[in-house]
Amino acid sequence: MAFAFRRALRVSLTLAAAAVAGFAADSRAASDLLADFTPAALTAAPKQVGEESRSGRPVALGSRITSGPGSGVKFVLEDRTSVIIGPNSAITVDEFAADRVVLRLERGSFHLDSANPGTIYVILPSGSVAVRTATVAGRIGPQGTEIALLSVGRAEVTGFGGQVVRLDSIGEATRIVGLGNPSQPVTLPPQRLQDFTGLTAQLALLH
Repeated sequence: MAFAFRRALRVSLTLAAAAVAGFAADSRAASDLLADFTPAALTAAPKQVGEESRSGRPVALGSRITSGPGSGVKFVLEDRTSVIIGPNSAITVDEFAADRVVLRLERGSFHLDSANPGTIYVILPSGSVAVRTATVAGRIGPQGTEIALLSVGRAEVTGFGGQVVRLDSIGEATRIVGLGNPSQPVTLPPQRLQDFTGLTAQLALLH
């Protein structure tokens, strides 16, 4: 009888151990499942950093803003910097902070009126522009990328070659061809300057 009792006890302990092991495995599986599952309600919404002027649609961090033929889009960032893109353009807000804003122009043209006390960077397919409290316009064309300074302030244009060209005077412009360095600054004649400032006229249409 004692032998039967000891045998029953061993069986009971074995079954209990198996049950505990199974429960632990199930708990780990449930934990792994919960780790992989993030309810939509708990997913952080993209940070809003501005607003489109005409539609009132929010501009969020990472937003890609595009325009079609014969149209443009104006948006204003929370630091009161205004940005206009011309027809057939696309731009993305990559970063936004009190002293650093990064915009990425994929194609087309832009007009930027900076109100940020820090630096606004415009990343281009062929280089970048660092804008410090100034109005700058640029466009990507078949003959290269052109950047012009349209107000008091400063802009530094950098090509993939690493060379930096600084624009200090109103009406100065530079061009990047291919993946080369920016050209030395030149003062644009009135007609050429109008090509850049003409985008400013869209401000009245996109208020």
